Amino acid sequence: MTKTTAPGQNAWRQRVREFADRLPTRWLVTGVTTVLLGLSALFGGLEDAPVQAAPVIAAGERHVGSELTVTVSQALLIDAFPEQLLVPAAGNRLLVVRAMVDNTTREAIRLGTAESDRMRVGGVSGLPQAEPPTRVLVIDDGSGTVFAQPGVPVEVAFIWEVAGDAVAKGDSIAVHLLDRVLISEGELTYGGLYDDPVVTGTLELELGDVGAGVSE
Repeated sequence: MTKTTAPGQNAWRQRVREFADRLPTRWLVTGVTTVLLGLSALFGGLEDAPVQAAPVIAAGERHVGSELTVTVSQALLIDAFPEQLLVPAAGNRLLVVRAMVDNTTREAIRLGTAESDRMRVGGVSGLPQAEPPTRVLVIDDGSGTVFAQPGVPVEVAFIWEVAGDAVAKGDSIAVHLLDRVLISEGELTYGGLYDDPVVTGTLELELGDVGAGVSE
């Protein structure tokens, strides 16, 4: 006996096929992934997943992220940057972390105290680990407006104001590199979309001290 299908059922199946054909592939992949993760969590499949610690890297080692490749070279203390009108309060000093930053995306990225979320420091008395830099400067010219252009490395100074007795020459500090997770490649009219930053690399640096500064 031949099984027949109602005309309405055929029309519905055809509309579903047409809709699926129009969906971008990444939507389908994302949808399937979401369903699988939901089922896995429901049945306890994610309970034993280990939390991966951020890798420890060395000074001078390239850290490749989703938007930037960052190479931290050194950390030091300095009294002030008067040319850039960056003078700390009485009794305070400036902690500087030097890094080469290479933008690997297709769009310029601003590196500021609020926009970037690229770096934090730890192990400094009185300075919360989540505290953003006081300033970010271009090392070549001292500019405080820092845009990392695609494919054009720029050396920058991430600067925090700290108490004069918080740390000293020879002390070790932790530098935490933050990266954002790419959640969409974007289209011609907009760039990639990124999620909130997380720590993806850490390194220990021994502090230097240049006093009032150096002349080259």
